[in-house]
Amino acid sequence: MVEVANQRFGAKAFRRRELMDTTEQAVRQRGLWTKDDDELSGSVGTKSRGLAQIDFRFFDLKRSGALVSDRRDRWRLASPNPPSLSEFVQPPSDIEAPPNRAETHVQRIVRDTNAAKSLKALYDYKCQVCGLRIEPASCSFYFEVHHVRPLGGEHCGLDNHSNMLVLCPNHHAMFDFGIPHFLPSEMIFIGETSHNLTCKHNLTADVIAYHNKQIHSEFSA
Repeated sequence: MVEVANQRFGAKAFRRRELMDTTEQAVRQRGLWTKDDDELSGSVGTKSRGLAQIDFRFFDLKRSGALVSDRRDRWRLASPNPPSLSEFVQPPSDIEAPPNRAETHVQRIVRDTNAAKSLKALYDYKCQVCGLRIEPASCSFYFEVHHVRPLGGEHCGLDNHSNMLVLCPNHHAMFDFGIPHFLPSEMIFIGETSHNLTCKHNLTADVIAYHNKQIHSEFSA
């Protein structure tokens, strides 16, 4: 319950029933809620057995001092901890069974995933263009890093922060198609609309110039 309170409320105040309902939802999502938990507990009202157990746990935390109250039915964690953020990873859901495998040998560019992950964390997993943050699961985020000067082929871009943008899938696709145009380094134009980039790191001038001349011009010609 403390873990749930940390993830859902952090240092913010909450009502007792809010924490109970959130805890029940978390237990159900983890597959730990049984049919017996749905039966009535026999306590006052129509509380289920599972909810009654959560209620008992609430008062245990209250007695131990883990939960404190500033005013009537307003509770908070005595020592809240910020939830740790992680990147969401999930296998494809559009196939019923994995396809047959064949052994092949290929040469490919190995991307510096640590650099990409650290940059995503720097931006709190939010798109530098629109500020969107995709949260498929609690405190687990999905986001993409775009190399402004592409790594492959004739482009030979570097795999470092000065060549990277943290983007949502929509804006990543736009950059892949060369739709945005930089003007200046912290602003892009998409069609007739300007967008200010959230910038906590700097792209190098040569990377921006390469995108405008080679990538944007190539696809907009």
